[in-house]
Amino acid sequence: MLQPCPPVSNTERQRAFRERNPGYYGRLHAKNRALIAARIAEEQATQALPAPARTPLQLPAPPPAVELPILITLPTTPQPEPVVRDAQPSTPHAQQLPLFG
Repeated sequence: MLQPCPPVSNTERQRAFRERNPGYYGRLHAKNRALIAARIAEEQATQALPAPARTPLQLPAPPPAVELPILITLPTTPQPEPVVRDAQPSTPHAQQLPLFG
């Protein structure tokens, strides 16, 4: 059967863990430092490589000059006046249809 244990502060738990596992944090930090050093070395190695030289295209002749046509603007036509419809339709058939516009 489990026996209840008295409340323990965080500092006491950490102290007990460090006593049970000496050198744990030293190994953990050494592993992290090694990973960071490997990343930095890899990044420096990729930056040290020269970029490949780009060779210019060997075209037989320069491309021809393209002339754009002159845009002709058309005069604008006046817009027609909107049609105003009566609120009361004149025929009974038109009363059943909804008015759009």
